Amino acid sequence: MIKAVLAANVWVSGLISPKGPPGQIIDLWLADKFQVAISPPILFELLRVFQYPRIKERIKAEDLHRLFAAIVEAVDLNLGKTTSDLLTMDPDDNIYLACAIESKAKYLVTGNLKHFEEAGEIYEGVRILSPKNFLENFRRFADIP
Repeated sequence: MIKAVLAANVWVSGLISPKGPPGQIIDLWLADKFQVAISPPILFELLRVFQYPRIKERIKAEDLHRLFAAIVEAVDLNLGKTTSDLLTMDPDDNIYLACAIESKAKYLVTGNLKHFEEAGEIYEGVRILSPKNFLENFRRFADIP
Protein backbone atom coordinates (compact mmCIF):
# COMPACT_ATOMS: atom_id res chain seq x y z
CA MET A 1 0.00 0.00 0.00
CA ILE A 2 1.23 3.51 -0.80
CA LYS A 3 2.41 5.47 2.21
CA ALA A 4 2.43 9.26 2.49
CA VAL A 5 3.21 11.96 5.02
CA LEU A 6 0.73 14.84 5.03
CA ALA A 7 1.84 18.27 6.21
CA ALA A 8 -0.38 20.07 8.72
CA ASN A 9 -1.57 22.46 6.00
CA VAL A 10 -3.07 19.50 4.12
CA TRP A 11 -5.00 18.32 7.18
CA VAL A 12 -6.24 21.86 7.94
CA SER A 13 -7.22 22.64 4.35
CA GLY A 14 -8.92 19.27 4.05
CA LEU A 15 -11.17 19.96 7.01
CA ILE A 16 -11.90 23.55 5.98
CA SER A 17 -12.61 22.70 2.31
CA PRO A 18 -13.58 19.01 2.12
CA LYS A 19 -14.24 19.11 -1.64
CA GLY A 20 -10.77 20.46 -2.55
CA PRO A 21 -7.70 18.30 -3.17
CA PRO A 22 -6.68 18.12 0.54
CA GLY A 23 -10.21 17.06 1.50
CA GLN A 24 -10.21 14.43 -1.23
CA ILE A 25 -6.87 13.15 0.06
CA ILE A 26 -8.25 12.79 3.57
CA ASP A 27 -11.31 10.99 2.17
CA LEU A 28 -9.08 8.54 0.26
CA TRP A 29 -7.08 7.89 3.41
CA LEU A 30 -10.24 7.37 5.48
CA ALA A 31 -11.41 4.91 2.79
CA ASP A 32 -8.14 3.00 3.37
CA LYS A 33 -6.80 3.66 -0.14
CA PHE A 34 -3.34 4.60 1.16
CA GLN A 35 -1.50 4.75 4.46
CA VAL A 36 -0.49 7.91 6.32
CA ALA A 37 2.69 8.03 8.40
CA ILE A 38 2.90 10.36 11.39
CA SER A 39 5.59 10.89 14.02
CA PRO A 40 5.14 12.31 17.53
CA PRO A 41 6.50 15.72 16.43
CA ILE A 42 3.90 15.85 13.63
CA LEU A 43 1.13 14.85 16.00
CA PHE A 44 2.16 17.63 18.41
CA GLU A 45 2.27 20.07 15.48
CA LEU A 46 -1.26 19.09 14.46
CA LEU A 47 -2.54 19.52 18.00
CA ARG A 48 -0.91 22.96 18.17
CA VAL A 49 -2.11 24.15 14.74
CA PHE A 50 -5.70 23.08 15.31
CA GLN A 51 -5.76 25.33 18.41
CA TYR A 52 -5.12 28.52 16.41
CA PRO A 53 -8.25 30.67 16.83
CA ARG A 54 -8.46 31.43 13.08
CA ILE A 55 -8.48 27.69 12.35
CA LYS A 56 -10.58 26.59 15.30
CA GLU A 57 -13.42 28.89 14.28
CA ARG A 58 -13.56 27.39 10.77
CA ILE A 59 -13.63 23.69 11.71
CA LYS A 60 -16.44 21.89 13.49
CA ALA A 61 -15.33 20.30 16.75
CA GLU A 62 -16.96 16.98 15.80
CA ASP A 63 -15.00 16.88 12.51
CA LEU A 64 -11.78 17.47 14.41
CA HIS A 65 -12.60 14.77 16.96
CA ARG A 66 -13.43 12.29 14.18
CA LEU A 67 -10.16 13.11 12.43
CA PHE A 68 -8.02 12.60 15.52
CA ALA A 69 -9.85 9.37 16.36
CA ALA A 70 -9.07 8.11 12.85
CA ILE A 71 -5.45 9.24 13.15
CA VAL A 72 -5.03 7.36 16.42
CA GLU A 73 -6.50 4.20 14.87
CA ALA A 74 -5.22 4.19 11.34
CA VAL A 75 -1.82 5.82 10.96
CA ASP A 76 1.63 4.34 10.79
CA LEU A 77 3.07 5.98 13.91
CA ASN A 78 6.84 6.30 13.76
CA LEU A 79 9.01 6.76 16.79
CA GLY A 80 10.36 10.05 15.49
CA LYS A 81 13.98 8.98 15.91
CA THR A 82 15.02 10.29 12.49
CA THR A 83 15.78 14.00 12.34
CA SER A 84 16.57 16.40 9.54
CA ASP A 85 18.05 19.87 9.38
CA LEU A 86 18.05 20.18 5.59
CA LEU A 87 15.23 22.71 5.31
CA THR A 88 16.14 26.25 6.31
CA MET A 89 13.29 28.41 4.92
CA ASP A 90 10.94 26.96 7.55
CA PRO A 91 13.00 24.62 9.75
CA ASP A 92 9.83 23.39 11.47
CA ASP A 93 9.00 21.52 8.24
CA ASN A 94 11.97 19.19 8.79
CA ILE A 95 9.66 17.01 10.91
CA TYR A 96 7.74 16.00 7.78
CA LEU A 97 10.86 15.17 5.82
CA ALA A 98 12.28 13.16 8.73
CA CYS A 99 9.02 11.21 9.15
CA ALA A 100 8.84 10.43 5.44
CA ILE A 101 12.40 9.10 5.47
CA GLU A 102 11.95 7.10 8.69
CA SER A 103 8.66 5.55 7.54
CA LYS A 104 9.93 4.92 4.00
CA ALA A 105 6.95 6.86 2.66
CA LYS A 106 6.70 7.25 -1.08
CA TYR A 107 5.17 10.74 -0.85
CA LEU A 108 5.29 13.88 1.25
CA VAL A 109 2.28 16.08 0.50
CA THR A 110 2.36 19.78 1.33
CA GLY A 111 0.66 22.97 0.32
CA ASN A 112 3.96 24.80 0.86
CA LEU A 113 6.27 23.34 -1.78
CA LYS A 114 8.46 26.44 -1.54
CA HIS A 115 9.49 25.40 1.98
CA PHE A 116 10.83 22.13 0.55
CA GLU A 117 12.83 23.51 -2.38
CA GLU A 118 16.13 22.53 -0.74
CA ALA A 119 15.02 18.90 -0.82
CA GLY A 120 14.11 18.99 -4.52
CA GLU A 121 11.25 17.06 -6.07
CA ILE A 122 12.56 13.74 -4.76
CA TYR A 123 14.64 13.40 -1.61
CA GLU A 124 15.95 10.04 -0.43
CA GLY A 125 13.23 8.28 -2.42
CA VAL A 126 10.40 10.52 -1.19
CA ARG A 127 8.45 12.49 -3.82
CA ILE A 128 7.43 15.90 -2.53
CA LEU A 129 4.14 16.96 -4.10
CA SER A 130 1.32 19.46 -3.79
CA PRO A 131 -2.08 18.01 -2.87
CA LYS A 132 -3.27 18.43 -6.48
CA ASN A 133 -0.23 16.64 -7.90
CA PHE A 134 -0.48 13.88 -5.32
CA LEU A 135 -4.09 13.24 -6.34
CA GLU A 136 -3.15 13.19 -10.01
CA ASN A 137 -0.33 10.71 -9.40
CA PHE A 138 -2.38 8.62 -7.02
CA ARG A 139 -5.34 8.35 -9.37
CA ARG A 140 -3.12 7.48 -12.31
CA PHE A 141 -1.47 4.59 -10.47
CA ALA A 142 -4.29 3.45 -8.18
CA ASP A 143 -7.05 3.58 -10.82
CA ILE A 144 -9.30 5.70 -8.65
CA PRO A 145 -11.73 8.22 -10.22
